[in-house]
Formats: sequence, C-alpha cells, structure tokens
Amino acid sequence: MSPTETTPVPLRIAHRAGLTPEATAVRAPEGELTYRQFDRRARAVAEELRAAGAGPEDTVLLGVRRGVHWAVGLLGIWYAGAAPLLVDLDAPDERLRTLLRAAGTRHAVAQDTYAAAMLQRRTGSELFWASTTTTAAPTSAARPADVAPGSLAYVLFTSGSTGQPKPVAVGHAGLAVQVATLAGRYGLTAEDAVLQFAAPAFDVSLEEALPTWCTGGTAVFVKDNVLSPAELEPFLAEERISVVNLPTPYWSQWAKDLERAPRPLPSALRRVVIGSDAGRTADLTRWTDAGHPPVISCYGLTESTITATSYEPGPAELAGFAGDELIPLGEPLAGVRAYVLDEELREAPPGAAGELYLAGSCLARGYHGRPGPTSERFVADPFADEPGERMYRTGDRVTRAPGGPLVFLGRADDQVKIRGHRVELKEVEAAVAAHPDVVDVVARAVTAAGGPQLAAWAAVTPGSPLTPDALRGHLLAKVPGYLVPAVMTLMDRLPRTPGGKLDPRALPAPAPR
Repeated sequence: MSPTETTPVPLRIAHRAGLTPEATAVRAPEGELTYRQFDRRARAVAEELRAAGAGPEDTVLLGVRRGVHWAVGLLGIWYAGAAPLLVDLDAPDERLRTLLRAAGTRHAVAQDTYAAAMLQRRTGSELFWASTTTTAAPTSAARPADVAPGSLAYVLFTSGSTGQPKPVAVGHAGLAVQVATLAGRYGLTAEDAVLQFAAPAFDVSLEEALPTWCTGGTAVFVKDNVLSPAELEPFLAEERISVVNLPTPYWSQWAKDLERAPRPLPSALRRVVIGSDAGRTADLTRWTDAGHPPVISCYGLTESTITATSYEPGPAELAGFAGDELIPLGEPLAGVRAYVLDEELREAPPGAAGELYLAGSCLARGYHGRPGPTSERFVADPFADEPGERMYRTGDRVTRAPGGPLVFLGRADDQVKIRGHRVELKEVEAAVAAHPDVVDVVARAVTAAGGPQLAAWAAVTPGSPLTPDALRGHLLAKVPGYLVPAVMTLMDRLPRTPGGKLDPRALPAPAPR
C-alpha cells in the first residue's frame, strides 16, 4: 500500500527503500549509502536497540555527528519504535548530563565501542547502546516498528524561561504531515540533491533530510558548516545541489557578497530556503534583482514541528517594499492555523498588533514529562471546530493587514534570537547566577554590528577577584556558547527601584571587551 501524508516518516522511508533500492540516499565525506544500504543498516541498529530494551516512548541519545552515522542512527532509532534525543555533542559535559536526566534517556546510538565509552564517561550514565557501524544482516524481528501516529517521534531542547532547558516532545502524526507539506512546498522529487547544512541539534536538520528521503532524493552532508558562502559555492557545484536550507544571517551574508563580487551561482541550484532569524527585504531585493534562484523565507518553532509559515514574494510584492523592512512571516502552511490575538484572547483587528498563536496538526505534544510548562504554553483553542484542540502561544508580536501576510513586530516576552538560537534571557541569567561570586544578574539582548548579542550585568560579592573574562570562561565550561554573554559588566550592585524591581534605565552601558 502506498503511503499517505499521515503515514509515519520512518515507514515512508522504508517504502522508498523498497521502491528505489539502488538510488543514493546519503552522500557524506565518509561515503555514500544507497536506500538499500541505508535501510539495512538502520534495521541492524534497531535490532540492537530492541535487544537492549528500547521501544515506544523511550528516548535514545543520537550520539553521532553529522554524516552517514547520523542518518543511520536516526532511522535506526525510529525503526526500533523509539524516539531520538537530538543534542549538541559539543556542549559541556554538565549540559549533556542535564539533558539526559530531563529526557529520562537510558539508551544511545554511537559509532563504535570507543565512542560509546566516551559518551558514558561524559554523561555519567550507563547507557545501553547500539552501533551505527554494524552491517550484519538483521533478523526478521528488525522490521521497522509499526509506529503509532500519536507516539513520540523525537525530543529536542529549547531555552527555558525558568532557567532550565525545555524538552519539546514532537509526535509522529505532526511530523508526518509537516514532512509531506514541506516536500510539496519545496517541490522536492527523487532528482533532488539537498544540502544537509544545519547542526544536528537543530530541528532544521530534520527538515533538510526527511522530506528528501520521503521523496527519494539524496541528502548531501557538507563536512564543515562554518565555511563562508563563497567557500560553499564550489561544494554546491561539485555535488550538483539543487536545494539549500540556510540560516537567514548566512544567506544575508551571501547576498551582500554576491553584490560586491557578482558571479553566477551553481547551475543546479533551483531553490533557497531561509529561516531561524528575521531577514531584511533589502537582501531579498538585491538577491532577486541579480537573477538568483527563488527564496522561500520560513518561520516556525520547535513547538510547531519546525516550520509553520512561509513567504515567497512575487514581483509586485518585491516592487512594493518601501525600504529595508523585515521580510514578512507570510502565510501558514497547509494544516496550520495562525491567530493574532490580544491579551484577552480575542482576534486583533486587521492591521492591529497582537500575539501570534499557532494551532493545527503542526503542534508538538508538549514538553516531555513537564505538564506544568506544557499547560502554560499549549492552551485550549477557542476557535477550533473540534473540542479539545490546542493552540501554542509563540510569544511573538505580529500584525496582519487585510489580505496581507503576517508581519513580525518583536517579542512579547524575554526570548531573543542569538546566532539562530532561540534564547530565554532567564536561562542566561540562571547560568550567570550559578557562579558562587555572583549575587545578582540581569541579561539583555543589545544591538551590535553583526546582529543581536547578549549582554549581562552582574553584581558580585565584595572583594571578589572575578573578572568578566573569568566569568565567561566559567560559563563556557557549563553551557553552550550562544548562552554566554558577549559582553559582561561586573558591578557592586544592580540598580533597583525602592520596590526591588530592576531599573533598566540606570544600567551602565555594556562594558567593552
């Protein structure tokens, strides 16, 4: 039976492996996999995981880096019926331990015995693991699990307003619909070679790979995703890449570089997808005027299963941009409902500002094992046709003119975007406050030449020898770099009102580094 858009993603990939077994599914610096090889190795991983006790609703640490082993580990976890836990393996050990505890993770996939031992040492946990190197013929018991649509598909952490990262639990039903929708939105076919650029701890890595595999194309992993756009171009040409999905700031850098040094882009490139940050219409105009491939600007959150809205302007809209504005968020994808609501959860009039709420099949199940935070952000949808449906409070302020796209205005809370990462300022403050010499702290996002950056003002104990560089070094050993303030100002005390509230107007200018 042919799969539909509601068929769980691993079952769609298994079906594709049966249709085109000799087509190339994965191409990476360490080698290639046909769909037959991809499927076979994933089944071997699944067999080991099942033998170790992993199954539905269990999270499994995807303890391998980008490339062939990441692809095999991801699909193998799903074939076992379990859910991958997506993490940054370069995060400090303490961070990894926190994430595994929060997700209740007891299993992992690793490349080999040595890699598994290193993971267990770093996480301080005894992990039951499977090897992504195994190529032995699996038994019939290793057939892909018959995944239930409502079961857990993956867990990925976002920054938390309480100072602790939040594990977002995405279900197979929502992921299946999103993958089918995005494959159609990007026009993917079996002829496409899609760049695998995003870091594995970003859900965009799934958006790059899964629609590609479900349509029979090739996911092409670049070895180094910190190279400049000009350095990326030869790779795109050599690999005949047809679709790329890039962080908006990276694409913006590319657009400006192409304006300074005009040149044709690789001929196979037909589609550019951008997201993770707000883009500027001036970059969109200079890119389009130069005749480069069409750009789709996407918006979404981990809680909305990656992408929720998209925007691709026509010639008339491009001509109508008054100057250097924010690129609109656009329109909801199929199956996504977007509401612009006031503080009383009433629909804001056209042209008025309100908070964006998302609803529909795109929504995650909630925060894994955290009913309290889940009920705070995933609330009852009063506009739904069916009782019991939910909507997600994004915290983003938007507006929509009659007949026009959604337009981003800013944040309604303390969440900011730093280098493409969604960051809760409370988590930054919690990390700084954990230093024994810090007695009070406030964090803010400040404007800088390269985009928003974090600044923190910290009151330290009298006589403390702590320096800004020493505090930054302490933080870098505890949390990811994007949570470490770029500028740190140490003070005797923070300015506060008589009522004890912070007086932000009395904060000194951020101390230069």
